[in-house]
Amino acid sequence: MNSEFIIFGLTCAVLGVLAVGAVLTPLWRGRAAQAAKDTDINIYRDQLLEVERDLARGVLDEAEAERTRTEISRRLLTADTNARADATGAPQKMSRAVAFTLAAALLTGTGLLYWELGAAGYGDVPRAERIAIAEERRANRPSQLEAEAESPEFDSISLAEPETAEILQALRAAAFERPDAVQGWAYLAQVEASIGNMQRAARAQERTIALLGDTVTEADYVRLLDFLVIGTQGYVSPEAETITVRILQNNPESTPALYYAGLLYAQNDRPDRAFNFWRNVVENGDKDTMYWNFAAGQISDVAAQLGMDYALPDQRGPTNADLEAAEDLSPEERQQMIQGMVGQLADRLASEGGPPQDWARLVSSLAILGEDETALTVFNEAEAIFGADIQAVQIVRRAAQDAGLTE
Repeated sequence: MNSEFIIFGLTCAVLGVLAVGAVLTPLWRGRAAQAAKDTDINIYRDQLLEVERDLARGVLDEAEAERTRTEISRRLLTADTNARADATGAPQKMSRAVAFTLAAALLTGTGLLYWELGAAGYGDVPRAERIAIAEERRANRPSQLEAEAESPEFDSISLAEPETAEILQALRAAAFERPDAVQGWAYLAQVEASIGNMQRAARAQERTIALLGDTVTEADYVRLLDFLVIGTQGYVSPEAETITVRILQNNPESTPALYYAGLLYAQNDRPDRAFNFWRNVVENGDKDTMYWNFAAGQISDVAAQLGMDYALPDQRGPTNADLEAAEDLSPEERQQMIQGMVGQLADRLASEGGPPQDWARLVSSLAILGEDETALTVFNEAEAIFGADIQAVQIVRRAAQDAGLTE
Protein backbone atom coordinates (compact mmCIF):
# COMPACT_ATOMS: atom_id res chain seq x y z
CA MET A 1 0.00 0.00 0.00
CA ASN A 2 1.25 3.47 -0.84
CA SER A 3 2.82 5.22 2.16
CA GLU A 4 1.14 8.50 1.22
CA PHE A 5 -2.24 6.80 1.34
CA ILE A 6 -1.45 5.37 4.81
CA ILE A 7 -0.46 8.82 6.09
CA PHE A 8 -3.59 10.30 4.57
CA GLY A 9 -5.77 7.63 6.18
CA LEU A 10 -4.19 8.13 9.61
CA THR A 11 -4.63 11.89 9.30
CA CYS A 12 -8.31 11.47 8.48
CA ALA A 13 -8.74 9.09 11.44
CA VAL A 14 -7.11 11.53 13.87
CA LEU A 15 -9.20 14.42 12.57
CA GLY A 16 -12.33 12.31 12.87
CA VAL A 17 -11.56 11.41 16.49
CA LEU A 18 -10.89 15.06 17.30
CA ALA A 19 -14.20 16.07 15.73
CA VAL A 20 -16.08 13.44 17.74
CA GLY A 21 -14.24 14.53 20.86
CA ALA A 22 -15.31 18.11 20.28
CA VAL A 23 -18.92 16.93 20.25
CA LEU A 24 -18.74 14.64 23.31
CA THR A 25 -16.46 16.63 25.62
CA PRO A 26 -19.09 19.19 26.70
CA LEU A 27 -21.44 16.35 27.63
CA TRP A 28 -18.80 14.60 29.72
CA ARG A 29 -18.02 17.87 31.47
CA GLY A 30 -21.68 18.48 32.07
CA ARG A 31 -22.09 15.08 33.71
CA ALA A 32 -19.02 15.65 35.94
CA ALA A 33 -20.29 19.07 37.00
CA GLN A 34 -23.69 17.60 37.80
CA ALA A 35 -22.07 14.93 39.96
CA ALA A 36 -20.20 17.63 41.91
CA LYS A 37 -23.43 19.54 42.53
CA ASP A 38 -25.15 16.38 43.77
CA THR A 39 -22.27 15.82 46.20
CA ASP A 40 -22.69 19.34 47.65
CA ILE A 41 -26.40 18.74 48.25
CA ASN A 42 -25.70 15.48 50.07
CA ILE A 43 -23.11 17.20 52.29
CA TYR A 44 -25.56 19.94 53.29
CA ARG A 45 -28.21 17.33 54.11
CA ASP A 46 -25.74 15.45 56.29
CA GLN A 47 -24.89 18.70 58.05
CA LEU A 48 -28.56 19.27 58.89
CA LEU A 49 -28.74 15.79 60.42
CA GLU A 50 -25.57 16.50 62.38
CA VAL A 51 -27.12 19.71 63.78
CA GLU A 52 -30.10 17.73 65.04
CA ARG A 53 -27.79 15.20 66.72
CA ASP A 54 -25.74 17.98 68.36
CA LEU A 55 -28.94 19.59 69.62
CA ALA A 56 -30.09 16.29 71.09
CA ARG A 57 -26.74 15.76 72.86
CA GLY A 58 -26.79 19.30 74.23
CA VAL A 59 -23.76 20.42 72.27
CA LEU A 60 -25.87 23.24 70.74
CA ASP A 61 -28.67 25.22 72.36
CA GLU A 62 -31.90 25.89 70.50
CA ALA A 63 -30.89 29.36 69.30
CA GLU A 64 -27.53 28.21 67.92
CA ALA A 65 -29.14 25.18 66.28
CA GLU A 66 -31.75 27.42 64.62
CA ARG A 67 -29.11 29.79 63.24
CA THR A 68 -27.03 26.86 61.95
CA ARG A 69 -30.06 25.18 60.38
CA THR A 70 -31.00 28.44 58.66
CA GLU A 71 -27.53 28.93 57.17
CA ILE A 72 -27.22 25.31 56.02
CA SER A 73 -30.75 25.37 54.57
CA ARG A 74 -29.90 28.53 52.63
CA ARG A 75 -26.82 26.87 51.15
CA LEU A 76 -28.80 23.70 50.42
CA LEU A 77 -31.52 25.70 48.67
CA THR A 78 -28.92 27.53 46.56
CA ALA A 79 -27.16 24.30 45.59
CA ASP A 80 -30.46 22.61 44.73
CA THR A 81 -31.57 25.58 42.61
CA ASN A 82 -28.29 25.56 40.69
CA ALA A 83 -28.46 21.82 40.22
CA ARG A 84 -32.00 22.01 38.85
CA ALA A 85 -31.02 24.76 36.41
CA ASP A 86 -28.09 22.77 35.01
CA ALA A 87 -29.43 19.28 35.37
CA THR A 88 -30.83 17.51 32.37
CA GLY A 89 -31.77 14.18 33.96
CA ALA A 90 -33.30 11.93 31.31
CA PRO A 91 -32.93 14.55 28.56
CA GLN A 92 -29.18 14.62 29.25
CA LYS A 93 -29.00 10.88 28.72
CA MET A 94 -31.00 11.30 25.54
CA SER A 95 -28.67 14.06 24.33
CA ARG A 96 -25.71 11.86 25.00
CA ALA A 97 -27.27 9.00 23.04
CA VAL A 98 -28.04 11.33 20.19
CA ALA A 99 -24.50 12.71 20.32
CA PHE A 100 -22.99 9.22 20.12
CA THR A 101 -25.31 8.38 17.22
CA LEU A 102 -24.42 11.57 15.37
CA ALA A 103 -20.72 11.00 15.98
CA ALA A 104 -20.93 7.48 14.57
CA ALA A 105 -22.97 8.74 11.62
CA LEU A 106 -20.44 11.51 11.03
CA LEU A 107 -17.50 9.14 10.89
CA THR A 108 -19.33 6.55 8.81
CA GLY A 109 -20.92 9.08 6.47
CA THR A 110 -17.74 11.01 5.74
CA GLY A 111 -15.85 7.77 5.20
CA LEU A 112 -18.43 6.44 2.74
CA LEU A 113 -18.70 9.79 0.97
CA TYR A 114 -14.96 10.02 0.47
CA TRP A 115 -14.84 6.40 -0.66
CA GLU A 116 -17.38 7.28 -3.35
CA LEU A 117 -16.16 10.73 -4.40
CA GLY A 118 -12.64 11.13 -3.09
CA ALA A 119 -9.33 10.53 -4.79
CA ALA A 120 -6.64 9.82 -2.23
CA GLY A 121 -3.20 10.72 -3.48
CA TYR A 122 -4.56 12.96 -6.23
CA GLY A 123 -2.22 15.92 -6.41
CA ASP A 124 -3.04 19.56 -6.89
CA VAL A 125 -3.77 20.41 -10.54
CA PRO A 126 -3.32 24.10 -11.46
CA ARG A 127 -5.84 25.69 -13.82
CA ALA A 128 -3.37 25.82 -16.71
CA GLU A 129 -2.65 22.12 -16.34
CA ARG A 130 -6.37 21.26 -16.15
CA ILE A 131 -6.95 23.20 -19.36
CA ALA A 132 -4.04 21.40 -21.04
CA ILE A 133 -5.44 18.03 -19.96
CA ALA A 134 -8.88 18.97 -21.28
CA GLU A 135 -7.45 20.10 -24.61
CA GLU A 136 -5.45 16.89 -24.94
CA ARG A 137 -8.57 14.86 -24.21
CA ARG A 138 -10.52 16.83 -26.80
CA ALA A 139 -7.79 16.34 -29.40
CA ASN A 140 -7.68 12.59 -28.82
CA ARG A 141 -11.38 11.85 -28.49
CA PRO A 142 -13.05 9.21 -30.71
CA SER A 143 -13.92 10.01 -34.31
CA GLN A 144 -17.47 10.04 -35.65
CA LEU A 145 -17.23 6.50 -37.04
CA GLU A 146 -15.67 5.19 -33.82
CA ALA A 147 -18.49 6.75 -31.80
CA GLU A 148 -21.10 5.32 -34.15
CA ALA A 149 -19.51 1.89 -33.79
CA GLU A 150 -19.97 2.19 -30.02
CA SER A 151 -23.69 2.80 -30.50
CA PRO A 152 -24.68 0.87 -33.64
CA GLU A 153 -27.97 1.93 -35.13
CA PHE A 154 -30.88 -0.37 -35.85
CA ASP A 155 -32.36 0.11 -39.32
CA SER A 156 -35.85 1.38 -38.47
CA ILE A 157 -37.25 0.71 -41.94
CA SER A 158 -38.90 -2.45 -40.65
CA LEU A 159 -40.81 -0.34 -38.09
CA ALA A 160 -41.86 2.39 -40.51
CA GLU A 161 -45.26 2.72 -42.11
CA PRO A 162 -45.51 0.51 -45.23
CA GLU A 163 -45.79 3.53 -47.51
CA THR A 164 -42.75 5.20 -45.93
CA ALA A 165 -40.74 1.98 -46.08
CA GLU A 166 -41.58 1.60 -49.77
CA ILE A 167 -40.51 5.18 -50.52
CA LEU A 168 -37.30 4.71 -48.56
CA GLN A 169 -36.39 1.52 -50.40
CA ALA A 170 -36.94 3.27 -53.72
CA LEU A 171 -34.86 6.28 -52.63
CA ARG A 172 -31.98 4.09 -51.51
CA ALA A 173 -31.96 2.26 -54.81
CA ALA A 174 -32.25 5.47 -56.85
CA ALA A 175 -29.48 7.20 -54.91
CA PHE A 176 -26.99 4.46 -55.63
CA GLU A 177 -28.12 4.10 -59.24
CA ARG A 178 -27.68 7.86 -59.76
CA PRO A 179 -24.91 8.84 -57.34
CA ASP A 180 -24.67 12.39 -58.70
CA ALA A 181 -28.34 13.31 -58.25
CA VAL A 182 -28.30 15.92 -55.47
CA GLN A 183 -32.04 16.01 -54.87
CA GLY A 184 -32.20 12.24 -54.50
CA TRP A 185 -29.54 12.21 -51.78
CA ALA A 186 -31.10 15.22 -50.02
CA TYR A 187 -34.53 13.61 -49.95
CA LEU A 188 -33.03 10.31 -48.83
CA ALA A 189 -31.35 12.06 -45.88
CA GLN A 190 -34.66 13.60 -44.81
CA VAL A 191 -36.61 10.34 -45.01
CA GLU A 192 -33.90 8.36 -43.19
CA ALA A 193 -33.94 10.95 -40.40
CA SER A 194 -37.74 10.92 -40.23
CA ILE A 195 -37.74 7.28 -39.10
CA GLY A 196 -34.75 7.67 -36.76
CA ASN A 197 -31.95 6.37 -38.99
CA MET A 198 -29.64 9.25 -38.08
CA GLN A 199 -26.39 7.57 -39.04
CA ARG A 200 -27.74 6.68 -42.48
CA ALA A 201 -29.17 10.19 -42.76
CA ALA A 202 -25.73 11.62 -41.97
CA ARG A 203 -24.10 9.61 -44.77
CA ALA A 204 -26.75 10.78 -47.24
CA GLN A 205 -26.40 14.40 -46.12
CA GLU A 206 -22.61 14.23 -46.42
CA ARG A 207 -23.06 13.09 -50.01
CA THR A 208 -25.56 15.89 -50.60
CA ILE A 209 -23.11 18.54 -49.37
CA ALA A 210 -20.31 17.10 -51.47
CA LEU A 211 -22.48 17.35 -54.58
CA LEU A 212 -23.71 20.87 -53.78
CA GLY A 213 -20.17 22.24 -53.78
CA ASP A 214 -20.08 26.02 -53.61
CA THR A 215 -23.89 26.26 -53.43
CA VAL A 216 -24.09 24.57 -50.03
CA THR A 217 -25.92 26.64 -47.40
CA GLU A 218 -25.70 26.99 -43.65
CA ALA A 219 -28.96 25.06 -43.33
CA ASP A 220 -27.35 22.12 -45.16
CA TYR A 221 -24.47 22.07 -42.69
CA VAL A 222 -26.76 22.44 -39.67
CA ARG A 223 -28.84 19.52 -40.90
CA LEU A 224 -25.71 17.37 -41.15
CA LEU A 225 -24.59 18.54 -37.72
CA ASP A 226 -27.91 17.44 -36.24
CA PHE A 227 -27.64 14.02 -37.84
CA LEU A 228 -24.05 13.50 -36.67
CA VAL A 229 -24.69 14.46 -33.04
CA ILE A 230 -28.03 12.71 -32.65
CA GLY A 231 -26.60 9.63 -34.37
CA THR A 232 -24.02 9.30 -31.57
CA GLN A 233 -26.46 9.97 -28.73
CA GLY A 234 -25.38 13.58 -28.24
CA TYR A 235 -21.64 13.21 -28.73
CA VAL A 236 -19.84 16.02 -30.61
CA SER A 237 -17.13 14.31 -32.65
CA PRO A 238 -14.10 15.93 -34.33
CA GLU A 239 -16.00 15.82 -37.62
CA ALA A 240 -18.97 17.60 -36.02
CA GLU A 241 -16.58 20.14 -34.53
CA THR A 242 -15.13 20.89 -37.97
CA ILE A 243 -18.59 21.63 -39.33
CA THR A 244 -19.40 23.79 -36.30
CA VAL A 245 -16.27 25.88 -36.83
CA ARG A 246 -17.05 26.24 -40.54
CA ILE A 247 -20.54 27.54 -39.79
CA LEU A 248 -19.28 30.02 -37.18
CA GLN A 249 -16.63 31.33 -39.54
CA ASN A 250 -19.35 32.30 -42.00
CA ASN A 251 -21.96 33.30 -39.40
CA PRO A 252 -20.73 33.99 -35.86
CA GLU A 253 -24.36 34.41 -34.73
CA SER A 254 -25.53 30.94 -35.81
CA THR A 255 -27.62 29.67 -32.90
CA PRO A 256 -27.24 25.95 -33.80
CA ALA A 257 -23.46 26.21 -34.21
CA LEU A 258 -23.08 28.19 -30.97
CA TYR A 259 -25.08 25.55 -29.13
CA TYR A 260 -23.03 22.65 -30.50
CA ALA A 261 -19.78 24.51 -29.75
CA GLY A 262 -20.90 24.84 -26.14
CA LEU A 263 -21.88 21.18 -26.02
CA LEU A 264 -18.44 20.22 -27.35
CA TYR A 265 -16.65 22.04 -24.54
CA ALA A 266 -19.11 20.88 -21.89
CA GLN A 267 -18.23 17.30 -22.86
CA ASN A 268 -14.50 18.00 -22.58
CA ASP A 269 -14.13 19.58 -19.12
CA ARG A 270 -14.22 23.20 -20.28
CA PRO A 271 -17.32 24.62 -18.59
CA ASP A 272 -15.87 28.12 -18.97
CA ARG A 273 -15.98 27.98 -22.76
CA ALA A 274 -19.28 26.11 -22.79
CA PHE A 275 -20.80 28.85 -20.65
CA ASN A 276 -19.62 31.59 -23.00
CA PHE A 277 -21.11 29.90 -26.07
CA TRP A 278 -24.42 29.06 -24.37
CA ARG A 279 -24.70 32.50 -22.83
CA ASN A 280 -24.48 33.93 -26.34
CA VAL A 281 -27.27 31.57 -27.38
CA VAL A 282 -29.68 32.34 -24.51
CA GLU A 283 -29.04 36.10 -24.56
CA ASN A 284 -28.82 36.72 -28.31
CA GLY A 285 -30.07 33.58 -30.06
CA ASP A 286 -33.41 32.71 -31.61
CA LYS A 287 -35.71 31.66 -28.76
CA ASP A 288 -38.01 29.80 -31.14
CA THR A 289 -35.41 27.11 -31.88
CA MET A 290 -34.70 23.86 -30.07
CA TYR A 291 -31.07 24.93 -29.73
CA TRP A 292 -32.05 27.89 -27.56
CA ASN A 293 -34.13 25.59 -25.36
CA PHE A 294 -31.27 23.07 -25.09
CA ALA A 295 -28.80 25.79 -24.11
CA ALA A 296 -31.24 27.33 -21.63
CA GLY A 297 -31.75 23.94 -20.01
CA GLN A 298 -28.04 23.22 -19.57
CA ILE A 299 -26.33 26.56 -18.96
CA SER A 300 -27.09 26.53 -15.22
CA ASP A 301 -25.12 23.28 -14.85
CA VAL A 302 -21.92 24.65 -16.37
CA ALA A 303 -22.42 27.92 -14.48
CA ALA A 304 -22.58 25.94 -11.23
CA GLN A 305 -19.28 24.26 -12.12
CA LEU A 306 -17.81 27.75 -12.37
CA GLY A 307 -19.27 28.76 -9.02
CA MET A 308 -21.85 31.04 -10.64
CA ASP A 309 -25.56 31.40 -10.02
CA TYR A 310 -26.70 32.28 -13.54
CA ALA A 311 -30.29 33.28 -14.22
CA LEU A 312 -31.77 33.28 -17.71
CA PRO A 313 -32.42 36.79 -19.03
CA ASP A 314 -35.96 38.06 -19.22
CA GLN A 315 -37.46 38.63 -22.64
CA ARG A 316 -37.93 42.39 -22.55
CA GLY A 317 -39.20 44.61 -25.30
CA PRO A 318 -41.41 43.60 -28.25
CA THR A 319 -40.49 40.23 -29.75
CA ASN A 320 -41.01 39.12 -33.33
CA ALA A 321 -44.17 37.34 -32.18
CA ASP A 322 -45.43 40.59 -30.63
CA LEU A 323 -44.80 42.49 -33.83
CA GLU A 324 -46.55 39.84 -35.94
CA ALA A 325 -49.54 39.87 -33.58
CA ALA A 326 -49.74 43.63 -33.93
CA GLU A 327 -50.30 43.27 -37.68
CA ASP A 328 -53.73 41.70 -37.00
CA LEU A 329 -54.93 44.71 -34.99
CA SER A 330 -56.56 47.87 -36.24
CA PRO A 331 -54.14 50.70 -37.06
CA GLU A 332 -55.04 52.56 -33.85
CA GLU A 333 -54.71 49.46 -31.65
CA ARG A 334 -51.48 48.46 -33.32
CA GLN A 335 -50.01 51.92 -32.84
CA GLN A 336 -50.99 51.96 -29.16
CA MET A 337 -49.70 48.45 -28.48
CA ILE A 338 -46.32 48.93 -30.11
CA GLN A 339 -45.81 52.43 -28.74
CA GLY A 340 -46.29 51.16 -25.19
CA MET A 341 -43.77 48.35 -25.57
CA VAL A 342 -41.31 50.46 -27.52
CA GLY A 343 -41.47 53.22 -24.93
CA GLN A 344 -40.65 50.79 -22.12
CA LEU A 345 -37.78 49.30 -24.09
CA ALA A 346 -36.36 52.70 -25.02
CA ASP A 347 -36.53 53.90 -21.41
CA ARG A 348 -34.74 50.83 -20.13
CA LEU A 349 -31.98 51.01 -22.74
CA ALA A 350 -31.49 54.70 -22.02
CA SER A 351 -31.17 54.15 -18.26
CA GLU A 352 -29.65 50.67 -17.96
CA GLY A 353 -28.29 49.79 -21.37
CA GLY A 354 -28.70 46.28 -22.71
CA PRO A 355 -27.48 43.58 -25.10
CA PRO A 356 -27.33 44.25 -28.86
CA GLN A 357 -30.42 42.10 -29.38
CA ASP A 358 -32.51 44.63 -27.43
CA TRP A 359 -31.11 47.55 -29.44
CA ALA A 360 -31.97 45.67 -32.64
CA ARG A 361 -35.56 45.17 -31.40
CA LEU A 362 -35.85 48.88 -30.66
CA VAL A 363 -34.62 49.81 -34.16
CA SER A 364 -37.09 47.38 -35.79
CA SER A 365 -39.99 48.56 -33.64
CA LEU A 366 -39.37 52.24 -34.31
CA ALA A 367 -39.24 51.51 -38.04
CA ILE A 368 -42.63 49.78 -37.86
CA LEU A 369 -44.01 52.88 -36.15
CA GLY A 370 -42.72 54.95 -39.05
CA GLU A 371 -40.23 56.79 -36.86
CA ASP A 372 -37.32 56.24 -39.23
CA GLU A 373 -35.30 59.21 -38.03
CA THR A 374 -35.53 58.08 -34.40
CA ALA A 375 -34.71 54.52 -35.42
CA LEU A 376 -31.65 55.74 -37.32
CA THR A 377 -30.58 57.79 -34.28
CA VAL A 378 -30.89 54.71 -32.07
CA PHE A 379 -28.90 52.69 -34.60
CA ASN A 380 -26.10 55.27 -34.61
CA GLU A 381 -26.11 55.33 -30.81
CA ALA A 382 -25.86 51.53 -30.69
CA GLU A 383 -22.96 51.61 -33.15
CA ALA A 384 -21.16 54.05 -30.87
CA ILE A 385 -21.81 51.90 -27.80
CA PHE A 386 -20.80 48.60 -29.40
CA GLY A 387 -18.15 50.04 -31.70
CA ALA A 388 -15.42 47.66 -30.52
CA ASP A 389 -17.71 44.62 -30.61
CA ILE A 390 -18.05 43.72 -34.29
CA GLN A 391 -20.52 40.90 -33.64
CA ALA A 392 -22.81 43.18 -31.60
CA VAL A 393 -22.70 45.89 -34.27
CA GLN A 394 -23.64 43.32 -36.92
CA ILE A 395 -26.75 42.34 -34.95
CA VAL A 396 -28.00 45.94 -34.79
CA ARG A 397 -26.93 46.73 -38.36
CA ARG A 398 -28.87 43.74 -39.68
CA ALA A 399 -32.01 45.06 -37.98
CA ALA A 400 -31.44 48.47 -39.57
CA GLN A 401 -30.92 46.89 -42.98
CA ASP A 402 -34.08 44.78 -42.65
CA ALA A 403 -35.98 47.95 -41.76
CA GLY A 404 -34.62 49.72 -44.85
CA LEU A 405 -32.71 52.31 -42.82
CA THR A 406 -29.27 51.45 -44.20
CA GLU A 407 -27.83 49.70 -47.22
